[in-house]
Amino acid sequence: MNFLNPSAASSSYGTALLRICVGALMALHGVRKILAGQEAFEASIAGMGVQKAEMLSWLVILGETGLGAMFLLGAFTRLAGFLAAVMFAAIWFVTESGKPLLAGTGGIAGELLIVYVVVSLALVFLGSGAASLDRKMSGARGFGVRGAGRKSGRR
Repeated sequence: MNFLNPSAASSSYGTALLRICVGALMALHGVRKILAGQEAFEASIAGMGVQKAEMLSWLVILGETGLGAMFLLGAFTRLAGFLAAVMFAAIWFVTESGKPLLAGTGGIAGELLIVYVVVSLALVFLGSGAASLDRKMSGARGFGVRGAGRKSGRR
C-alpha cells in the first residue's frame, strides 16, 4: 500500500470503517435512550426549555437508532448522512446555544456533536464504501470494492 497515494480499495475500506463506527455509536445512543425510557429523555430535554419535548424526544431516538442502523448496513448512506447532519446540527444548536464556544476545560462546547455533523456530511460526499447494501443495490458484485485486486490495464 502506498500511503501517499492510497488506492481506491483502501479508500473504500476506510470509508466503510468510518461509516460502521459512527453508525454503531449512533445506534447505541438511540438504544440506550429506549432502554432508559423515552419519558426520561423527554424530561431531560423538556428541562432545557425545549417545546414539544415528547415529539422531539421520539425524533431524536428514532433518528439515532434508525440512521445509525442505516449507516451500519450502508443503506441509503448519502441520505442518512444528510439527515444525521441536520439532526446533530439541530441538537448542537439547541443544547449549546448561549454557551461560550470555547469551554473552560480547553475543549469546544458540544465537540462530539460537531464531529457527528462533520462525519455525517463526509459520508454524504464519500458514499458508503465497501461492505454496504448501497453497493449491493447498485449491482456491484459482492460486498468488496469494484476492481480491487486487479492490476491496472489487465483483466
